[in-house]
Amino acid sequence: MNKITESVKSEKGFYVGDIYYVLADKLYHGVWGEAHYHDGKYKDPETGFEFAVAGTAYGDGEYCDQDGNAYGVDAGVIGIVPLELVADFSGCENGRVCMGAGIANFTADNGCFEIGTPKDGTILIDTRAECEEDEWEDD
Repeated sequence: MNKITESVKSEKGFYVGDIYYVLADKLYHGVWGEAHYHDGKYKDPETGFEFAVAGTAYGDGEYCDQDGNAYGVDAGVIGIVPLELVADFSGCENGRVCMGAGIANFTADNGCFEIGTPKDGTILIDTRAECEEDEWEDD
């Protein structure tokens, strides 16, 4: 896994979690799939909105952020998706919705995620560990 740092804009807010749950097939299998499901930032050709995604350390499972919020993962990835690109809002229950327009920053490094949102602050998810309280460690 390579370290990636990307920024994503939204006029509404963001979904943080496994992008499998919320993206339409045309983006998930089309745009991202055509790029062979690699880590990085991808653009919806219709709207111009972008999403960022990277692989977890151990694939599927349940991972927690520094506050103990759980993120269900079935596609081995965590990403950030502007709400403008969310096709299935029921899938948001597997991650976290952060309301508020602006720019979010997404950094993924060997299974550790740091997502800075305009309104909710920074979300830290370490997928190298089981989902437990107080699991986040500074490296």
